[in-house]
Amino acid sequence: MRGLGALVAARLWRKRFSREPELTGEFTGLLQTCKTWMDRVLMVNVFLVMVGALWFVVAVGLHIQGLEWPLGHFQQLWTPLFMPAVGLLMAAALLNGGLQWLLRFRTRREQRPPGPRAALDKQNRSHAP
Repeated sequence: MRGLGALVAARLWRKRFSREPELTGEFTGLLQTCKTWMDRVLMVNVFLVMVGALWFVVAVGLHIQGLEWPLGHFQQLWTPLFMPAVGLLMAAALLNGGLQWLLRFRTRREQRPPGPRAALDKQNRSHAP
């Protein structure tokens, strides 16, 4: 029974005073939260760019028929609205891909078994005086 109590006490001590596993979890959770919000912003931005593309196509069609105001309004909104939306779409797609790669890299690293070096280190520790 005493061995079990010591084991529980050691586990509680490690859980309370060792911050490394919690920090790793917090970091992964933060990355996941950032990715979730980035996905939401990217989704809204994609719809904005699609609406702008549709507006442009309709405006060009109306311009051919002699109606100028839709294309004029699109040109006025191009610099302040649609150009940043397209830039944000490209930047968010690249950043989203980078975060996805980082999350996949971290989960693979956490899930893989220890390599041969870990076994050698364990042997060296057991033979040390």
